[in-house]
Amino acid sequence: MSKIVFLSDLHLSPTHGFFWENFRLARDAADQAGAEAVVVNGDLCINGPDSDAEMDFARAALGKLRTPVLALPGNHDVGDEPPGQDLAQLVDEARLDRWDARFGTDRFALDAGAWRLIGVNAQLFGSGLEREREQWDWLEGRLIASSHRRIALVLHKPLFIEDEGETAETASCMTPGPRAALLALLRRHRVGLVISGHLHAERDRVVGGIRHLWLPALAFLGSGDHGGRPAVGAVVVDFAGAEASVMPLAVPPLAPHDLAAIKGHGRYRFLRDMPASPPPAEPASRPAAE
Repeated sequence: MSKIVFLSDLHLSPTHGFFWENFRLARDAADQAGAEAVVVNGDLCINGPDSDAEMDFARAALGKLRTPVLALPGNHDVGDEPPGQDLAQLVDEARLDRWDARFGTDRFALDAGAWRLIGVNAQLFGSGLEREREQWDWLEGRLIASSHRRIALVLHKPLFIEDEGETAETASCMTPGPRAALLALLRRHRVGLVISGHLHAERDRVVGGIRHLWLPALAFLGSGDHGGRPAVGAVVVDFAGAEASVMPLAVPPLAPHDLAAIKGHGRYRFLRDMPASPPPAEPASRPAAE
């Protein structure tokens, strides 16, 4: 099989259920897509870095998928690498351990059609943690072992916004130092595709000989400040041939939530600060994935 469903930026929470219905619709559509697997590309949670309950809730929600799931962490799951969006939620060992306890690993390698997908933890790059060095070694090993296939790298954050030489350190994409090292590694091993989320916008273009695919979000529309087209949705990628084919996931219309409006146009800085608004209870009849 060669088709993979990609879901990104779910932002699920047992106490703040703003985006639950979008997830439920996409989850059910993903199970009807006939895909080999569902890759969940980060930001499963709203307050995952500091909430066991949110991580448990996200794990249980993904467990209802009947299609095999591969999940990667985002900054709202394990915290940001410096400089970060919020200094109180930078990635650290305890937050990584919280992720591991629910999902087992923060990386994967998966063969689909003519391609090998290699998924990594974007927040480790530039973190300075011991696991960052481990991931670099692991990634290079997987790339070396994948020379007989087309290769796609999957991670939560895009490598850059407009061009590879950007010098600003921002929470919107990978920082310049790790980016340069990663791009050099990808070119050395002829990686053809990078798939990312994070910005809640879709974009598909080739820069420097590498195709960069930005995924739409399930939760809410991006601001549009970083290029791309703000979008809610999900995609199916067919890796059967030398060029990956991208199609929208056939899903009923999703609510195009406006984050600024939800947060009261400045009344609340973060969703986690808002009064509780739990998601509706779901019937227990839907069987969990085996």
